[in-house]
Amino acid sequence: MTDRLAPEPRDDDDERRREKQARKRMKRLELEARTMEPWERYRALNDAMDEYYEMLDMANREARFALIIVGALNAVLFVIGARSNLFSLLHIARPWLGLGLVAYGAVAVHLFLQAIEVLRPRKFHPRLPESAIPAERYPAGVRYYEDVILRDVQGHCRAWDEVRVSQLNAELAIQGHSLALKVRAKHEALRRLFTGLRLMTLLATGLVMVLVFLAQLE
Repeated sequence: MTDRLAPEPRDDDDERRREKQARKRMKRLELEARTMEPWERYRALNDAMDEYYEMLDMANREARFALIIVGALNAVLFVIGARSNLFSLLHIARPWLGLGLVAYGAVAVHLFLQAIEVLRPRKFHPRLPESAIPAERYPAGVRYYEDVILRDVQGHCRAWDEVRVSQLNAELAIQGHSLALKVRAKHEALRRLFTGLRLMTLLATGLVMVLVFLAQLE
């Protein structure tokens, strides 16, 4: 009769597995809580700037889309208002129609001004006091064009030879802050633009209804 072998205890294996999992958790927590390395910070700042540029480009596209809608509204009003058989009936609602056209024109001018405010180039270049950060981390002025042109070609090349990663990161952080200010200014103008566009759509609808009503009176 063959004796059955008793199973080996698994307590030691389970203990080692729990210790390994605990070490992995601790390592992950340490990685999440640590500060970034210089090159990691450089990549993160570049990613943030790419996002800001995308937001600026999106705001420009939305402003152009609003201008397309304005053009379509103006075209509809022109086509309806240019019908020759309506001119003989305009005297019936002349005061109200004139007031509506004046209001429509004022809103249209406001929309164009806000579109210009969204699309116009802006300049935000914050100046960091030299006492704000240590000298070895102070921006070297090798990225922003206004700083670059302060040197000649040889000086610019020499600045790139001597620049530190910490200085690049500081300059990227300043540029990111400048882009964030541009994004905020564009979005504020964009909000005013679309508010005016809603009002202009309501006025255009009212004017079209008046013109159609006048056409039915003939």
